[in-house]
Amino acid sequence: MRLRSLSTVGVAALLAVLAASAHAKQVDPMYGGLLIDGYDFKNDIGPKGSIAFDEKTGEFVGSYTGLKMPPGRRAIFAWLHDTVNQKTEYVGAVGWLKTGASGKNKGRFRIEVAEKYRGGDFGSYEIIGFTSEKTSFVDGNGKVVQQPSEASGSDILPALKPAFYLFAALPGADTKLNYCGHGQDFFYAKAPEKQTCYD
Repeated sequence: MRLRSLSTVGVAALLAVLAASAHAKQVDPMYGGLLIDGYDFKNDIGPKGSIAFDEKTGEFVGSYTGLKMPPGRRAIFAWLHDTVNQKTEYVGAVGWLKTGASGKNKGRFRIEVAEKYRGGDFGSYEIIGFTSEKTSFVDGNGKVVQQPSEASGSDILPALKPAFYLFAALPGADTKLNYCGHGQDFFYAKAPEKQTCYD
């Protein structure tokens, strides 16, 4: 009788997971450049993760690892980016990451989008990306203390904005993944000739 009960519970849990995933658009890999603000190519792991958009809740859900953030810039914020028109729109805070020596910290995130994007139509925006902002922008509990006015560049090339630590194509975007040719550097762009690799 106990086995039957556990089996029923297991089936119910599986159905709940399947039902929840049915509302989320596919989970895509997220990529990030390595040559940003002090990566150690020999010892550090490259930033990577996965992301999905849940139309039912109007949220991006995902996880990441390998983010080695520069000192004083450990607040992670998400942005929508239009690679053709080079415009960026604030989405929200991902959190505050206390990095280890090699950027091996892992994190999960859930970011609610503005009402106009809840149906999954992001207009001309093609990618969602994460930037590294001042640590003071977010408190220790992940609450936003100050919203950045624009997405930051890297400390190496501050004029090139935004510098995304992680990025992925938005649902429905026909933008392509491009390889820069230096290690694990990638970028998404509909018009590659207008997109710069931030390294």
